[in-house]
Amino acid sequence: MYQKVLIPLDGSKEAEEVFPLVRNELVTDGEVILLQVIPPTRTQMVGGHIILGSQQEEADRFEAIGYLRALVRQQAWDAGQWRFEVEVDNSVSEGIVRLADREQVDLIAMYTHDRKLLARHIKRSIAREVQRKAAGEVRVFGTRELGERSAEESEAGQSPDVDFGIYRQVDVFSDLNTQQIERVVALGERQSVQSGDLLGTGGQLGEHMFVILEGEAHLSTHSEVGEISVRIARPGEAFPLAALLGSGTLITSGEALTEMEVLAIPRSELLMLCSREPEIGMRLYASVGRLFSNRYAETLTHLTISAARELQRGDS
Repeated sequence: MYQKVLIPLDGSKEAEEVFPLVRNELVTDGEVILLQVIPPTRTQMVGGHIILGSQQEEADRFEAIGYLRALVRQQAWDAGQWRFEVEVDNSVSEGIVRLADREQVDLIAMYTHDRKLLARHIKRSIAREVQRKAAGEVRVFGTRELGERSAEESEAGQSPDVDFGIYRQVDVFSDLNTQQIERVVALGERQSVQSGDLLGTGGQLGEHMFVILEGEAHLSTHSEVGEISVRIARPGEAFPLAALLGSGTLITSGEALTEMEVLAIPRSELLMLCSREPEIGMRLYASVGRLFSNRYAETLTHLTISAARELQRGDS
C-alpha cells in the first residue's frame, strides 16, 4: 500500500486513466499528487508583438493548474485526496524526478504512449529516464494495461466516459457534465483560421465564443501608447469571455498567431441555451466568473513583474 503517489500528466486521456489502476493500492488517508512539467520560456517577438517570457510562463502555469483542477472536478474525486503541482524544466523526466525526491513519494505511476518508430522511442525515453533516476518505485503503464481495464469495466457492465478529447479540458466547460458539454458543443461549428486572421476586435460586439482546438491566438488591448499584449490563448481555452457578458462588447482583440482550428459557438445561440436550461447557464457562468477573476489576478501579476523590472533598469 502507498501513502503518497505521484502521477505525471501530459494532457492525454490515457495518462488520466492511470490512477484507477493504482487507486486500490492507496491507503485510506493517502495523497495523490498530479503533476505537469512545462518548459521555461524566453521573451520573444511573435507576429510583431513582444511576448514577455515571464508572462508566457505564468500563463502556461495557470493553464496547467486549470487543467488539473478541471480533471478532478470532472471525475468527482475526493478533493481532499489531491494536490496539484507544476514544475518548470526543459527536461520532463528531470522535472518529474525532482518533485518526486522533494515530496518523497512512495510511487511514481505514469503512462507511456505506444507509438511507432522514432516517436515511440522519444516518448518511452522519458519513462526510462524516470525509472533510471528516481530513488523510489516507478510503475509504467501502456495501452495494454488500459485495454485490460476497459475490458474489465465492460464485463462489469460499466461504460467508460465518452471521449470528447479537448472538449473535456476546455476551461469554461470545467463545471459541466458530459451531457451538458454535448449540448454546448453541438451549437458550434469547427473552423480553420489562418495566421494573422482577427477573431474579435476590442470595443466591438463579440458574435462568437471560440474554443481553441489547435494553434495559438494573441490577445491584446488598445492604449494611448498602442496595443498592449495581454496573453497568449492556447488549446483548451475559450475566448472572448466578454462576448457572454452584458452587451457583449469585447475588452481585448484576438489575432491568430498560428494556423488554428477552433470551435465557433454563436453568442446568441449560447445565450438562448443558457436561458432554456438554467443549470447549464449557472455552471457556465460560474466558470466564466472564476476565469475572469483568475485572469485579472494574472494580469496584475504580470504588470507588477514588468513594473519591477522597469524600476530595476532605471536604477542601474
